[in-house]
Amino acid sequence: MNRIEFTISLSPRPQQRARNRGFIVRGGGRNGQDVARSQTYTDTDQRTEQAKLMALMYEHRPPAPFQGPVALGIRAFLPVPKSKSKKWRAAALAGEIRPITKPDTDNLVKQIKDCAKGIFWVDDKQVVEYLAPFGKWYGEPPRWEITIRPLDRKLW
Repeated sequence: MNRIEFTISLSPRPQQRARNRGFIVRGGGRNGQDVARSQTYTDTDQRTEQAKLMALMYEHRPPAPFQGPVALGIRAFLPVPKSKSKKWRAAALAGEIRPITKPDTDNLVKQIKDCAKGIFWVDDKQVVEYLAPFGKWYGEPPRWEITIRPLDRKLW
């Protein structure tokens, strides 16, 4: 398989940080002492967003997740702010103005990589290269454009 390319018509949302529930104290430390640990959880909205994205990605999956190195291309098209003028909007949709606001590109990439785990690859550490064009743009409709290419020639 040479490459997988697909579009997901879903407004790009970033990977959110795990929420901290605080410290809990549990027994089982050395010499029977209690041990304090930090416990985190994934926000409900984050889980819902990941489930939607994974379901839409699943439609484009290969017969089995790739085992070797892969290259990943992500183009995140964010909605144009409603407060902008028609001239600004036209320039943004033409790619002349790029989003320099949140969400950060890193967090968008993390969202895709985490959701693709188990569908396109075994672990996101297999992503060893990014494919151009890569980043965030304004677009109508908002969407993800994703390209995945295995780099292990035995898989082609």
